[in-house]
Amino acid sequence: MAATQTPAAPADQALPVRPKTADFDIVGCYNTLLAENPELTQPVAAIEALIAMLNASRTSTVYETLESTARYANQLKDAVRNPLPLTAGTDLFQQFLLSSLKQQESSGGRNAPAMSFDALRAALVQNGSLFAQRAREARNRIAAAGWRFVRDDQCVLTHGASRTVSTLLIRAAKESKARNNGSVRFRVVYVRDAWRVHESDRVVNELRAEGIAVAEIPSAAVAHVLAMLRQVHVVFVGAEAVTQDGGIISRLGTLQIARLARHANPPIPFYVAAEEHKFLRRLPRYQDDHDLGCSQSLLDFTTETSSHQPENPVDWTDHTYITNLITENGIKTPSYVTEQLIEIYGTLTPQTILDKIQFGITSGR
Repeated sequence: MAATQTPAAPADQALPVRPKTADFDIVGCYNTLLAENPELTQPVAAIEALIAMLNASRTSTVYETLESTARYANQLKDAVRNPLPLTAGTDLFQQFLLSSLKQQESSGGRNAPAMSFDALRAALVQNGSLFAQRAREARNRIAAAGWRFVRDDQCVLTHGASRTVSTLLIRAAKESKARNNGSVRFRVVYVRDAWRVHESDRVVNELRAEGIAVAEIPSAAVAHVLAMLRQVHVVFVGAEAVTQDGGIISRLGTLQIARLARHANPPIPFYVAAEEHKFLRRLPRYQDDHDLGCSQSLLDFTTETSSHQPENPVDWTDHTYITNLITENGIKTPSYVTEQLIEIYGTLTPQTILDKIQFGITSGR
């Protein structure tokens, strides 16, 4: 019996198309996360926003999921003046997704039942949430690793509003109290930021609330104070991103403090407290916006109105000025950053996640 032939669809009739995924407000999600939890670092907030996107996603293939993640990551970075912290976080999360998929493939044998894509995506979201949780916990681990550099009867200089540095100093204060009948035996010189009065007040008040004696100075006094014989014994700063050579992109003014600490007599140790999710495959050579990778336009020449004040300006401090990095995995030399980035990504050359699939570059953790 001859098979019944299905009539062909008219040439002008469109084939059925799967409905497109509704747009996810990745920027709004990111801003909400930061507003609801100011303790979050920018890279972690970006990672959690991508996890929320995946959880709401209607993609049905691995490629669509990775493409969507890359697209939303780019959308998020395009929405901020300084995308470097977000680049560090989103690159790391995309590599985590790729490595997770690779592990899923290798763990299932040839005869193992295939996992449905919905189950796979749920596993990615769950693992991603654990990944973000570990990143959030890094700050306390850094404090545990670095508080011993803060010694009794010595003085620490710091600036900016790094919560990682504040957590380390507060941990050091608790340890000092335990040794000295409730008294904190070290002091802090805090360099105030004239553009961020309320932020400077908050940091100083947090430290003083823990019993730490704080001397506040303007940025113009840094050279004078660091040149005073044995008045400052160690410098601690945070970072918005850690470049691949072990240098840091941080609050404007960090570079001048690092240089002055190096040229003090004797030189003053300069420590950076930074989470490893801030490690970034980028190596600036100069301080201009293009080389740094952010838009801040610090020099605004005008004859008519006041110069524009940039929002959250940063500078780059070369690794040669850094004594050690204090990370959640211990005390590290700047070269550790290069080693970690190669281990994670397999290369120091940034590539899109889709390029990695195309060329089979899936090495890394």
